[in-house]
Amino acid sequence: MIPLREMAETLRLGLVMGLVSPQAVIAWADRVVMEMANPPIEVIDVAAATRQPPDELARLLKRVPGPADLTAGAHRVLGILRARAAVGGLALDVIANMLWVYSAEAVIPQAEGLAAASFDYEYECLAYYGTPGGLGEEIGRFLAKNAAEPGEPA
Repeated sequence: MIPLREMAETLRLGLVMGLVSPQAVIAWADRVVMEMANPPIEVIDVAAATRQPPDELARLLKRVPGPADLTAGAHRVLGILRARAAVGGLALDVIANMLWVYSAEAVIPQAEGLAAASFDYEYECLAYYGTPGGLGEEIGRFLAKNAAEPGEPA
């Protein structure tokens, strides 16, 4: 089972990247509250935040306590991105921008963050060099290397 804080981090990143809806976050918090005898107040706060904007939900998710491998949580959100990209539901510019957000928000090694951030810049430079197909392949290799299975459904 994925630690509570770690799953909260996956959901937080998914939310700020646009991969996870606020409704999915609240549904997760509701499930946690129902399943735990004494859920942390921070999870109850998330469950009660039905009228809050996504940035406030992200702030509340960041407060969820407990042990966690935050890098593993970040890699799980890349698994969500990889799955969405595989079915063709996301444009290349959207994926590149999501990876830029990931680079700024995730607790990941510096080299991984720099690589993720570079895709947005590379997309902006496609008019001058490179091809969309080449950039798509490069992003695919990045996701294959770093993405983990999403885990619990978000």
